Order: sequence, then structure tokens, then C-alpha cells
Amino acid sequence: MPAGTVLAGVLVTLAFFILIGYTVRVMTRDELTAARLARTLIAIGTLVTALPTVLYALYGGS
Repeated sequence: MPAGTVLAGVLVTLAFFILIGYTVRVMTRDELTAARLARTLIAIGTLVTALPTVLYALYGGS
């Protein structure tokens, strides 16, 4: 496996955990506003939408 592929996989994994941490932090606050909830849902939706393309580019595309 090329080093660039491994680095990209590590970056995708780190970005996923950062998103999960942000989601937990936002959802546990007392003053949860509609704007924060909307940003969180958009971020999760973007990740879920983009992840198959990123994984295909990393592991399936040649």
C-alpha cells in the first residue's frame, strides 16, 4: 500500500473522530440552538455522503 494511501486513510479517520467529538460536545450543551443542531446535522450528512467516494478513491480506484 502506498504511503499516500495510508496517510489519506489516517486523515479520514481523524476527521471522522473529530466530527463525532464535535457532535457529542454540541449535543450535550444546555443551550442547544437550532443553528448548532442544523450545522451538526449538515456535517454528519456531508460526511456520510462523501465517505463512499473517498473510500473508493483510496482503496478501489487505480
